[in-house]
Amino acid sequence: MDLLKSLRKEASMNKMEDLYPLILDAFSKNLVFTFPIHGTSMLPLLRTNDLVTLKKIDRPLCVGDIVLFRRFDGSFVLHRIRYISDNQYTIVGDHQRPLEKYVSENQMIGYVISYTKKDKVHNMKGLRYRIYKCLVKSSFIRGIFGRLYK
Repeated sequence: MDLLKSLRKEASMNKMEDLYPLILDAFSKNLVFTFPIHGTSMLPLLRTNDLVTLKKIDRPLCVGDIVLFRRFDGSFVLHRIRYISDNQYTIVGDHQRPLEKYVSENQMIGYVISYTKKDKVHNMKGLRYRIYKCLVKSSFIRGIFGRLYK
């Protein structure tokens, strides 16, 4: 597990704009890319310094997928797809209410295939995660998260 600690420390010193070329390089070699996240928008599932593993988009994205995308202002965001309509995505953090609309496919970088919390890897196909994903679709449940994790 020292490798995970080392990865967290090394990547936390870099900004996403520094990691972006490394992500693209990994994807060009059909590899996945793991890095620590920062922020509170995906609470309670993801917290600062949890690791996420991204994969190049190799399938149609689905409602509920967690994606890394780049806004037009250049910032990078890791949020969940809430709706898909006419090749446009509506994205929202699990700990947020405002929806980010009209995100296009060419803004998408990759999707999360697993996350690591307290040195334990969780894949996105496990039963617990699937239950959580169903619950977080509810605005009511997300509102509760918002009040609990202020």
